[in-house]
Amino acid sequence: MQVVAAVLLPTLMTMISCGPAASPDTRAADAAAIQALDEQWSAAAAKNDLEGALAFYSDDAVLLPPNAPIAADKAGIRAAWTGLLTPNTNVKWKVAKVEVARSGDMAYLYGAYDVTVKDPKGGPPFTEKGKLLEIWKKQADGKWKCAVDTFNSDAPAPAPPAPAK
Repeated sequence: MQVVAAVLLPTLMTMISCGPAASPDTRAADAAAIQALDEQWSAAAAKNDLEGALAFYSDDAVLLPPNAPIAADKAGIRAAWTGLLTPNTNVKWKVAKVEVARSGDMAYLYGAYDVTVKDPKGGPPFTEKGKLLEIWKKQADGKWKCAVDTFNSDAPAPAPPAPAK
């Protein structure tokens, strides 16, 4: 019995130690990388750089803009950003929190944005403040890209029209 135990125990220990190693927890590094990417994205938007802004989306990304249908393809996302990035606008946002899944392949972030529109006739500019939510996916090449993007205003909804008399 002692001989069996002397042979079996080391064999069992070797088998356990040869199992797959736990993957390292890279969530903090991934969160920092996503935050840095999002800061670059905001900087591109602030410069009205359409191509730069579009570069942060994955190939299968969707944009859920307020008061508009889902932009479910590159053409729809481009059209939404083209309407937003004009010479009279200034778009910027800041991340409040980034959370990366333990699996290391998905993350979300949320934050706040400001869009300022200059009056082309010289009147005072209008600023809209709002919030945003982005879902990021790690791509096959290891890079992070935004897969789902949505934002909406902090302003209250307009009052419904008065009933017709």
